[in-house]
Amino acid sequence: MALRSIAALARERARRIESRVVSEHRLRADICHAARVLYERGHNAPADGNVSARLGRRYLLCTPTGVHKGELSSDAIVKLRLADGLSIDEKRPSSEIKMHLGIYRARADVGAIVHAHSPHAVGLTVSGQSMAEPVVPEAILGLGGIPTVPYASPTTADVAAAVLPYALRFNAFILERHGTVTLGDDVAMALSRLEVVEHTAHITAVALATGGAPPIDATEAAHLRKMAEDAGLSRPLDGGAPIRLSAAEESLAEALAERVLARLLAPGRS
Repeated sequence: MALRSIAALARERARRIESRVVSEHRLRADICHAARVLYERGHNAPADGNVSARLGRRYLLCTPTGVHKGELSSDAIVKLRLADGLSIDEKRPSSEIKMHLGIYRARADVGAIVHAHSPHAVGLTVSGQSMAEPVVPEAILGLGGIPTVPYASPTTADVAAAVLPYALRFNAFILERHGTVTLGDDVAMALSRLEVVEHTAHITAVALATGGAPPIDATEAAHLRKMAEDAGLSRPLDGGAPIRLSAAEESLAEALAERVLARLLAPGRS
C-alpha cells in the first residue's frame, strides 16, 4: 500500500480518536445516566443490562456486575484494558463483557454499547416474531434493520460468537429471549438507538394484538435499506470491507496515528 494511503488512514484514525477524547469523569457520568434511564424507563430490572464505552484507544469503561443500575455511582464503574479485558481496578465488570470486547475489537468505529432486557423487543422473540422485516420505515432508515440473533446462553462466550456476524453489519439487534444490543459513536447515541428499537417493538406488539403486523412491502424495504446503507447505518461507519494492511503497514499506520493525534491534541491548538 502506498505511503500516502497509509498516512491518510493514520490521519483518519487519529481524528476518530480525537473526536472521542472526553474526560474519564464525564464518561463515567454518561454511563451512570444511561444505566439509570434504562432502569427508570422499564428496560431493565434492577441488576439487568450493561453499558460500556471506549476510553481512549486502550481502555474501556463498563458497568459492574450485580449492581442496581438505577443507583449506580461513578466510582462503581469498572475500567478495563481493551487488549485483554482485564480490570485494572479489581472490580468485576458485567458478565457480558466478552460480547462488548468482541464488538469493540471488530468495530473500530463503535464508541459505546448498550444492552438491555427491553420487554417488548424480547417478548417478540419469545413469540417467534422477528423485526428483521419491520413494520415501520424508521427501523430501517434509523438503524439499518433490526435482526434477531439466535439464542445463546447468557454470560457465555457463545453470546459473543453469535453476535459478531450481526455486529459487523448492524448497529442494533435483539438477542433471542435475552435482550437488545445497540452500538453508537457515544453512550447517548447507543442509548437513543436502543429506545428506537423498543419503541418499534412496542408498535409491532400493538399491531399484532389488534389485527396483524404485515411487514413493509419488499420493494420499499429494499429501497429503504439502500438508503440506510448509503448513510452508513447498516454497516461499520468505515464503509464496506475494511482495509487490510500488512504487519509492517499496520505498525506504520499506528505510529503515524500516534504522531497525528499528538499534534491534534497539542495545547493551544484551536
